[in-house]
Amino acid sequence: MTEQQAISGEIHISPTAIASIASRAALQSYGVVGMAASNLASEVAAALSRDPNRGVVVALNGDEILIDLYVVIEYGTRIATVANSLINAVRYQVEKSVGAPVTQVNVHVQGLRVTHPDA
Repeated sequence: MTEQQAISGEIHISPTAIASIASRAALQSYGVVGMAASNLASEVAAALSRDPNRGVVVALNGDEILIDLYVVIEYGTRIATVANSLINAVRYQVEKSVGAPVTQVNVHVQGLRVTHPDA
């Protein structure tokens, strides 16, 4: 076969798959101690279903990927620094895994947690 055949077809990546990647990247980021739901109804639903992607909302708009993260941050860290680091980490991991650019990552700090009360 001397001619190369073109492979035709499409690849579809679900928002849930993207949310899994974003959730893992967020939880591995310095200063992030947990994920939170965007509102009380989502909190109850996530608690009942044990949703592993709790706190991540992914919207696909054509070729654009928009991600909203709802996080709990360690008390005593600089919130702006943690949020910027989180944005960069999530954008990098999703773009590396999916191969499509992330247009927007929004970080919503839902609370602060003291993990070491002695400090």
